[in-house]
Amino acid sequence: MQQIALSAANILLPIAYLLVAVDYAFLFFAAHPVAVRTATPALRGTVTLHFLYLAALAVRHGQFPFATLSQALSVVALATAIVYVFVEWRGRERSTGFWMVSLVFLFQLLSSLLFRPDPPDRAIFHNPFFGIHVSLALLGYAAFVVAAGYAFLFLQLYRDLKAGRFSTFFGKLPPLEVLERMMMGALSAGFVALTGALVTGGLWAAQLYPNWLHDPKILTTFATWAIYGLALLLRRLRRWQGRQTALASLAGLCVILFSLVAVNLFFTGFHGFL
Repeated sequence: MQQIALSAANILLPIAYLLVAVDYAFLFFAAHPVAVRTATPALRGTVTLHFLYLAALAVRHGQFPFATLSQALSVVALATAIVYVFVEWRGRERSTGFWMVSLVFLFQLLSSLLFRPDPPDRAIFHNPFFGIHVSLALLGYAAFVVAAGYAFLFLQLYRDLKAGRFSTFFGKLPPLEVLERMMMGALSAGFVALTGALVTGGLWAAQLYPNWLHDPKILTTFATWAIYGLALLLRRLRRWQGRQTALASLAGLCVILFSLVAVNLFFTGFHGFL
């Protein structure tokens, strides 16, 4: 019965996020009165259900839900949604909700499509140190997803302003300065979390496998860390403006997707030496 409920939740979650994204679309594009009232409660309700789903997975399998690619993608989707819920509550601004919830929907859709009912049960998945490493990595990835969302909005609004035209789609967004500030905040948080993931993962992997730097997953994680680190450094040194930083953020998202999906599916699992 529990497995049936988990399988049903795996199907219903992306549908729920899609409906919430549609609700936010009516709020953003048309300021529909129903959407104005329901968008935020619907998102918070879906996030609560998502959290309960992952908690149920953890209880059923007796380990933190990162044993498969599907579970990792779902954790990233939930973390992204939680970050946006906090940003919306703190800033009392819902104009970016449609775009952020759409990103959450895409990650959860990928997770649901790759769902495996019986994840592997390995001793390493019960190791607290490994749990800290993976949690920091997924938190960093979630922050970078949020940053990429704001980078996309920044570039669209920047393009419209530079061309001297008003876009119905992007004209209701906050000013460029606000979008860049939110993007930089998410980038900084993600970089700190991913740095922690690299340090903890490196210390752990060096004890298991002398040639751990040859692992494809570690190499792509280092590439992600380097892209965001360089973007933050050049922005702080004022060598880059918001536009270049936004482009780097989107490039980093492509590397994250490659790392989470392509590397896991075609090259290795979490790590080739496990």
